Amino acid sequence: MKNFTETVSTTSQPVLASDNLGWDKLKVSQWYSPQQAFSPSPEPKYLVGIHCTAYYENYYTIHITPCNESLLCPWGKTSLYFLNIEITPSVIEEVARESGFLTEGHIQLDRKFHVKDSKLLQLGLWMLEELQNGGAKGKIYSDSLSNMLIIHLLQHYSSVIPQHSSGKTLANQEIFRVIQYMRENLEEDAPLTELAAKANMSQSHFIRVFKQQTGYTPHHYLIRLRIERSKFLIRSGKVGLKEIAAQVGFADQGHFTRVFKRETGLTPKLYAYQISAKPGSVSE
Repeated sequence: MKNFTETVSTTSQPVLASDNLGWDKLKVSQWYSPQQAFSPSPEPKYLVGIHCTAYYENYYTIHITPCNESLLCPWGKTSLYFLNIEITPSVIEEVARESGFLTEGHIQLDRKFHVKDSKLLQLGLWMLEELQNGGAKGKIYSDSLSNMLIIHLLQHYSSVIPQHSSGKTLANQEIFRVIQYMRENLEEDAPLTELAAKANMSQSHFIRVFKQQTGYTPHHYLIRLRIERSKFLIRSGKVGLKEIAAQVGFADQGHFTRVFKRETGLTPKLYAYQISAKPGSVSE
C-alpha cells in the first residue's frame, strides 16, 4: 500500500466540489482518481471515499478513515471517478445527539476498508448528481442527503466511547459544558478567559483541547452555533432577518449577512427563498 501524500499533486483540482453550494454539514468533491484527492489538512475530519471503476453493480469500493489517521491507498488504479466526502467530528457528534444515537460519552466513526454498502453508495451517487446539477434541488434537499448519509454512518460504522473518570474524558465533559453555555447564550461574546474559567483550564490549554474535540476554535464554533440557530429561525418564518441578527448575537443585519454567506455560501435572504414555498415571506 502506498501513502496518499506521496502521490498528491499540489496543483490537483476536483472535477466538481460543493464548496460554493452552501453544504455546511459536509464537503463533497469528485476527482478522476483517489491519488489526486487528498492533501494534508490541519483540521480534523472523517473521510469517506467512494471509488467507482465502472458503471456496473459491485464495481466500486468504499473506505472510511477516522480523524488524524494516516491515509493509505489500497484502491485499484483504474478509476471511473472518485468521490471524496469530508465530515468534521463536531458535525458527527451534533447529528448523533440530535438523532438519539448519543446521550452520553462521545462517538466516533470506525476505520473500514473495502466496504460494499449499496445504500451508502446510493447516497453518494445522489450527492454526485446534485453536484453535477449545481445544487439545483436546493438547500433542503442537500441537507436531507447529508443527514441521511451521516445517520447511516452512525448506524453502521460508529462506536460510542463511554464516559470515564480519566483526565481526557473529564476535559471532554468540561468542553461539552462550555458548548452548552455557548448554545444558551448565543447573543453574548463571552471572552476566552471566561470560557476557559468555566472549563477549569488555562486559556491556552482550553483553546487546544477545544479544537482537538470540535475541530474549531471557540470563536469559530460560536459562529457556527449562531448560524445554525439563525437557520432555524429563518425556517420558522416568524422572525425578520434584522431581529434574527440581534437574537443570535450579530452586531447588525449587515454583519449577519456577511458571516452567513461566508459560512454557508448563501445570503440569509437566498437561504430563506430556497426553503420557503412563498418567496418574499421573510421580512427584511
